Amino acid sequence: MHQNSSFATLFMEIYWITTQLKTELEDEAFLTKRYDQKVARKVAQRLREIGAAPSYAKLPPATGKHPIKEGSRFLYFAVDVPGLGEKRGKLRLLFKPFGEYNSAHVETIVAVVILGLDDYH
Repeated sequence: MHQNSSFATLFMEIYWITTQLKTELEDEAFLTKRYDQKVARKVAQRLREIGAAPSYAKLPPATGKHPIKEGSRFLYFAVDVPGLGEKRGKLRLLFKPFGEYNSAHVETIVAVVILGLDDYH
C-alpha cells in the first residue's frame, strides 16, 4: 500500500504481467504438476515474503534475492525457488520494480510486477 511520504510503506504491492501468470503461480496443483511439490510451496512462500516486506531491501536474505543485470544495466530482480533435492535450485521468480523508485536505493522499491518463473541459467 502506498501512502503519502510522511508514512512508511507497510508492505510491497504485487502486480502481475498477465492474469494468466497470476492464476498459474497461485495454483499449487498446477505448479506441482508442472514442476514438483517443493516448487509449488516455495512459489507461494516467496509471494508471501514479497508481499509482507515493506521494500525490496527488507526481503529476507534466505530468499536468495539478487538483481539481474546486463553489463551495468539493471534488468530485473529474482528470488530463488528450489525444487526437490535442491538447495538453491535453478528456478527463479522474476520481477521488476513498479512505480517510482531509485534503483541505486533498493529501499525505494515498494511495488513489483511479477514477470514469471524461469530457469535463466
